[in-house]
Amino acid sequence: MDKKIKIGFVGAGGIARAHAKYYKNIPFVEFEAVSDIDIEKAKEFAEIYGVPKENVFKDYVDMFDKVQLDGVSICTPHKHHVAPTIYALKRGVHVLVEKPMAATASDALEMLRTAIQYRRILMVGFQNRFSPEIISARRFAESGLLKGFYYGETVEGRERRRAVPPRLSFIDKELSGGGVLLDLGCYAIDNAMYILGYPEAIKVSGYIYTALGKDKEAASVVGSWGSWDVEKFTVEDFAVGKIVFKNNAVLWLKVAWAMHNDDLGRPFFLGLRGGLKLYPLEIYRDEHGYMTTSRVVLPQKDVWVDKIGKFVEAIINGLDSPIDPRESVYEMIIIDALYRSAYNGGEEVKIYIPDEVKAIVNNNILLVE
Repeated sequence: MDKKIKIGFVGAGGIARAHAKYYKNIPFVEFEAVSDIDIEKAKEFAEIYGVPKENVFKDYVDMFDKVQLDGVSICTPHKHHVAPTIYALKRGVHVLVEKPMAATASDALEMLRTAIQYRRILMVGFQNRFSPEIISARRFAESGLLKGFYYGETVEGRERRRAVPPRLSFIDKELSGGGVLLDLGCYAIDNAMYILGYPEAIKVSGYIYTALGKDKEAASVVGSWGSWDVEKFTVEDFAVGKIVFKNNAVLWLKVAWAMHNDDLGRPFFLGLRGGLKLYPLEIYRDEHGYMTTSRVVLPQKDVWVDKIGKFVEAIINGLDSPIDPRESVYEMIIIDALYRSAYNGGEEVKIYIPDEVKAIVNNNILLVE
């Protein structure tokens, strides 16, 4: 390909470097600019990845105003996804924003509306969407296995006995906007909603806990991610939630950064014709008068290759976002409602679905009256 795709970065930390690693394997991608409020970090990133020295910025506004870009990776703390995303879209730049889409549903909806208005790609970086396991689970659900879905549990907490992200951008609410419900809950809800086909949620109730995050002894125990500053820990490290869909089908959410347990169980989904369980993917159904259990043999795949590659492919070919941003907004609406419920002692919160999102909502896979 003759034309180079010019990519920029807002944020120059670890997640930006993960993006850069995969962009770098695409021969027609060129690293054009980087910005970070820590200018020294931006300069280091530029030196490692070959960004022109004159295109290193402290302020993303300067970067977008002075450098012409085709696409950008937004790799800031969660709470600060919204502003650079909207500015980039308005400047005509396609956006790959790290998950979660934003810290609030209102921010996410504003991002979506801007992408629609300026006709630019807005993709939320859920690499799980390219997992053979999640793709296969959706195919089984679509085939009718879960027709009559009535109950499920979606979980993120595997190997999280003691794995609190130590950086302030995760544990300080002023930077992150939320804790594990936002950080891992977005994966758990995205997996479940994608598999189920975006059923209509009508109400939620949620509970959040700072169970071990403020515990000095817990923080001192050597875990897989190291220790964290308990004095600056101002978010939740454990969350549970109940999502009720049309016709009273129920999905339970469980997420943890740290706990006195080795896991929270495996995600599973129950339907009238069969069920499925993840990690590993197993299918349960009745066949020829017998109960059968099948384990699905899946290919090995680096999901980040598609996460980055399909974003670039969409830019080149003028395609829609590889992940529909309306789905991500819908999921943020659910997360927002779970937080509001938790802040009010678990009180039920009704789900309002805005007009921009209604088209993706599926009323057909749930338990019939």
